[in-house]
Amino acid sequence: MSIMFDPRTFPERPPSEVEWEDILLRVEIAPRALRVAIDDVAPGHPGLAPVLQTAVLGERILHLQFEALAAGEPSPETADIDGIGADPAVLADDFVRLRSRTFAMVQRRGLNVWEWRVRGGPFDGATSYQLLQSTAAADGAWLKAIRSMTGTP
Repeated sequence: MSIMFDPRTFPERPPSEVEWEDILLRVEIAPRALRVAIDDVAPGHPGLAPVLQTAVLGERILHLQFEALAAGEPSPETADIDGIGADPAVLADDFVRLRSRTFAMVQRRGLNVWEWRVRGGPFDGATSYQLLQSTAAADGAWLKAIRSMTGTP
């Protein structure tokens, strides 16, 4: 499972404000979808922690990208994986906390975020919209993996 898909494979900009709002909604509801999905997984399922670790690392990468964009700084080369534990409840909380911070950072800046473009790092040249599209794709991958642990399609 991918931590984050290469954002540059997605369209650089949304065709309209409606699509921008759609991607923001998809990014915003991921924490709720995560909570619902893990509630259906049997306690102690051995596959849950690795999937959540992947989701948290992907969210760290996204958050660091947007922090650099908001500050007008070059993008970091990678995210630090130190401190990512194995307790599913803590991992879910970490994901929700990071996603909430990232979402707030993007939403409060409005359409100006459309103009942001990554400078340096592994996603050099990617736009904020591409980052969000990539994140939504990764969200779908880890959500599918979690649902497979419950037998839910």
